Amino acid sequence: MQEIGQLVLGIDLCDDITQVTVMRPHAAEPDAVCFDARTRKEFLPTVLCVNGAGEFFIGTAAEPGNREITGFFHTALGGGEVSCRDGVYAGRSLLEQYLALLLRMVRERFLNQEIGFVAVTCEEANTGGAVAGLLYEILEEKEGLRGKCLVLSHLEAFLHFAIRQEEGIWKNGSAAFDYAADGLLFYSMECRSAGGRRLVLADYKDYSEIVPAGFAEKEENERLALTFERLAGMALQQKPASLFVTGRSFEGEWVSEVLRLLSNGRRVFRGENLYTQGACYAAAEEFRKEQRVDVSLLMPGQITADVYLLAEDTAQEGELLMARAGEFYRRVQAEAVVLFDSAGKLTFKFVPAGGEAFLVRVAPKGLELRPDRTSRYLVRIFFVRRDCMAIQIKDIGFGEFYPPSHRIYEELADLSQLGS
Repeated sequence: MQEIGQLVLGIDLCDDITQVTVMRPHAAEPDAVCFDARTRKEFLPTVLCVNGAGEFFIGTAAEPGNREITGFFHTALGGGEVSCRDGVYAGRSLLEQYLALLLRMVRERFLNQEIGFVAVTCEEANTGGAVAGLLYEILEEKEGLRGKCLVLSHLEAFLHFAIRQEEGIWKNGSAAFDYAADGLLFYSMECRSAGGRRLVLADYKDYSEIVPAGFAEKEENERLALTFERLAGMALQQKPASLFVTGRSFEGEWVSEVLRLLSNGRRVFRGENLYTQGACYAAAEEFRKEQRVDVSLLMPGQITADVYLLAEDTAQEGELLMARAGEFYRRVQAEAVVLFDSAGKLTFKFVPAGGEAFLVRVAPKGLELRPDRTSRYLVRIFFVRRDCMAIQIKDIGFGEFYPPSHRIYEELADLSQLGS
């Protein structure tokens, strides 16, 4: 239960800038945190300043003459060090200092209200779990936020942002172009419905080799629009109902013309804080225990169907749930004890979102079938890809009457019909 006076934060952490949004107690929408009262600036440089006494500062707390340290976020992710005039610092220690000062600044801005939950999002979390692991360690161990923090990729933050908009914007699909300093990235979401539940399938494409930083400055407006339209078509099976564009490279005279052409047949939105808002929405859902039960988000790498082993093949009654849609395929590990009858077959049922359930039957070869349902086997499943399930069947015997042979049968079930 949410305690009175606690804040919920969403932080978009990049190597050059940081954005923060806050959701106050009982508020439904996040507000951007302003880091400079004079300029109303909502961007904070991801920069540490150090004075002659070795004290660190960020933002407007820094004074003229302080030395600036930049680039420590990427350095911390790589486990490296940053050199400056007064010495060498471990990238991780600098990141720890920065996050500690950032959270302190937010607390002071809101009269030392306690922080109830923090969600941090960054682009680097799109491609690897090591980034999330590092940020969790710092937030939990150094900032005392164990159980009160969440680390999201930009793709996840985009999804949380999109589904909090009016339903007409995202229910028929949505996408986002992020033209960042390193080039163009593309995020997409597709909605499927099944059994009163909607699954949002997400995807991520890195188009920085096709549209690198500075590409827009060299191309004509119409060709730019066609390039963006072609890339969206390459990534999506159907035209999204809405498109978001973000990133500080979306600036210049060319942008308005490109957006006009991209808006043909869809709604187009432009903004610079959708990731930090999405992170704040996700943090509020976790903190207030208000997750939407009718919508499940499926990221790349998560399976897209519930997996059941049918009752007649197991020692239990009813369908045995082996895996749930939304689990990361690498983490799926399930097993069950099976008593084969004379038919010697197993039946798995797959229930995808927005599609018809279908069966996969397995008839293991080379395993002995014994009389009177004494063929006892251990069935184990795991996924080798999002759309490929491995099935292992091992003879474990039947007590003292039939000792185990330990023979193993293996088969791969192609589930590409579920969609990638």
